[in-house]
Amino acid sequence: MTQTLLGALTLVGVVACLPDWRRRLPWLLSLSLALPASGAVPVAALPLTPYLLVALVIGVLVSYEWMRGALPLTGWPGSALLLGFIGWAALITLAGPALFSGTTVLNTSGGGGLVAPNPLGYSGSNLAQVAYFVISALVIIWFANRERLSPHLLLPGLYACMGMSTWRLLSEKAGLPFPGAIVDNSTRAYIDEPGNYRLRGVFTEPSTLAHYSIATLAFCAVMLFARSRGRQLRGLYLLLGALAAVNIVFSRSGTGVIGGGLVLVVVVVLIIGRALRSDRGMTAVVISGCGAIVLGLVFSSPILTYGKDVFLTKVDSNSYDQRSFGDRFALSIFLETRGVGVGLGSNQPSSLVPMLLSCVGVIGTLLFAAFVATVVLRSVITPHGLGPATVVISLVVTKSVAGSFLSEPLLMLGIALAVNAITRAREAPVTDRDVAATGGPAPPRSGSTAPPPRLPA
Repeated sequence: MTQTLLGALTLVGVVACLPDWRRRLPWLLSLSLALPASGAVPVAALPLTPYLLVALVIGVLVSYEWMRGALPLTGWPGSALLLGFIGWAALITLAGPALFSGTTVLNTSGGGGLVAPNPLGYSGSNLAQVAYFVISALVIIWFANRERLSPHLLLPGLYACMGMSTWRLLSEKAGLPFPGAIVDNSTRAYIDEPGNYRLRGVFTEPSTLAHYSIATLAFCAVMLFARSRGRQLRGLYLLLGALAAVNIVFSRSGTGVIGGGLVLVVVVVLIIGRALRSDRGMTAVVISGCGAIVLGLVFSSPILTYGKDVFLTKVDSNSYDQRSFGDRFALSIFLETRGVGVGLGSNQPSSLVPMLLSCVGVIGTLLFAAFVATVVLRSVITPHGLGPATVVISLVVTKSVAGSFLSEPLLMLGIALAVNAITRAREAPVTDRDVAATGGPAPPRSGSTAPPPRLPA
C-alpha cells in the first residue's frame, strides 16, 4: 500500500476540522467511509485507511482529554465489556503464539491476499489487528461522552460509498471514467471469474460490497419508517436505498442472498415493533407491506432465478470451498487450543464467529458478543438508536456468513452511534411519542438530569 493523493486529502480534512474538532470530526469520520479499503498513509506495519487515519486523530485527542481528567473511559452501558475484551485480546495476542508455538494457522501468504496454512508465529498482523480495534474503541468511548449526535450522521459516508460503487458499475458497463488509481491503491484486488461479472465497487471483493450495501439498505428502510421528516430527507434515503439495491444485485454475492434474507426479516420486525411502540406509522407499514408482497408476486420468477443462480454458482465455486475450509480449520484451532485462541491477527478464516473463536477463544468471543448485544438491545428501543443498531445487526449477520475483519469501519461507527444514543437517552429520555408529536427530540422533563455541557476546548 502506497501513499496517494487520498492521504493528503484526508490530512487536509483533519486540519480543517481541528479548530472545532468535537463538532466536525464525527462528520469527517463518516465521510471517510467513502473509500474503506483504500490506503491513505502507510505507517510501518499499520497501513491506515482514511477511516483509521481520522479515527487515530480522534484517539489521540480522546487520550489527551482522558489524561487531563475531562473524559471518563467507563460509566456507560457496555464499557466494562469493551475494556474487558480489549484486555483479553491484547493478552492472548501477546501470549498465544508463544503458548501454542508450532500450531498451524491460516494467514496471508504470497500475493493477492490469499491465505494458506503456516506455522503460528508473531507477525505484523497481530499488532495491526489489536491497534485497529483499540483505535476504534477510543472512537466509541468518545461518542459515549459526546452530546447527542445527529441520527443522520451516517448519510455522507454511505452516500459516498454507495455512489462511488455505482459509479464503478457505470464505468465498467458504459465506459464512464472512474478514479481507479485512488480506489485500487491497495495490494489486494478481486479478479472476475470468466463469464461471471461481479461488482466490487470501492472494495477489494464483491462480498464486502454486499455487507455495506445490505447494511445501507436496512438503515434506509428503518430511517424512512421511523425517523425521517420532510420530503427532501425522505428523498435522500430513498435514493440511497436505491443505490444500495443496485450494488447488491450486481455484486452477485452469496453473502448478499443468504445474509440479506436474514437481515430483511430483522428489519421487518424492527419496523413493525417501532410502529407499535410509537402508536404511529402502522398505516404506512401495512401499505408498504402489501405493496412489497404484490411486487414480490409479480417479479417472483426473476427474483427466484437470480437467487438460485447466485447460490448455486457460489456453492460450485473455488471461493466457497476455500471459505468453508477456512472456517472448519478455525474451529479445529479452537479445539486444539482448548478454547483459548491464538491471538488477533494470527488466523484468518472466512467468517466472523470462527475468527473470534480461533483467535480470542471462548472468553473473548463471549465478551465481544455480550458487548454488541448490550449496545444493540439498549439502543434499538431509543428513537435515535434504531438506525445505527440496525447497521450493527446487519453487519454482524452478514459477516457471520462471510467476512472476518473485526474492526470494520461501518460496524465500529454504527456501534459508536448506538452507544451515543443510549447515553443521551439515559440523561434526557426521549420517547417515540415525543418524536411523533414534535418531529424531533423532546426537551428534558422536570427532575431529569440535563445533558452535560460540552467539554472545553
